[in-house]
Amino acid sequence: MVSRATVNRSNDLRVVFTAFAAFGSGRDSGISSGLEGRAFSKIFKDAGLYCRKFTVTDADLIFTSVKPKGGKRISYDAFEQALQKVATKKGVSMAEVVSTIVAAGGPKSNGTRAEACRFYDDKSNWTSTARNGGPTNVDGQKDLSSLCDRTAADARGISAKSNFSRQH
Repeated sequence: MVSRATVNRSNDLRVVFTAFAAFGSGRDSGISSGLEGRAFSKIFKDAGLYCRKFTVTDADLIFTSVKPKGGKRISYDAFEQALQKVATKKGVSMAEVVSTIVAAGGPKSNGTRAEACRFYDDKSNWTSTARNGGPTNVDGQKDLSSLCDRTAADARGISAKSNFSRQH
């Protein structure tokens, strides 16, 4: 008889498998399509399972050995076979590998955040052209007389009598 803890661990592992299969694919459910090699490798990276005995190359070789010929993805059953091979390669039990993966949870996204930049964030440091909306290539100048206009203009170079200032 299978113990309750084994069933819960298996269900948790299936949830993690589904999360990694769907991560970055743009699909809602990754279980139908399976797990790609990049996600297979990410599972071990996020769980911290890589070491001297088990490297990224080893993960790629194990993935290749369990995937169907000509295929790009592995099913959950093939994933369990791969975990057994990983445990053998690391010299630990499969239960340890599974518990480490389940404890790590789903995929972790490591995006970057821009630091504060006083030149961009503080609008009082902006030059007059940027402060007034920036340059424009639609000045309402239709002929040569408006190009030679020497009347007063704002910081963007738009004169008070130009058609652009009345249109917008």
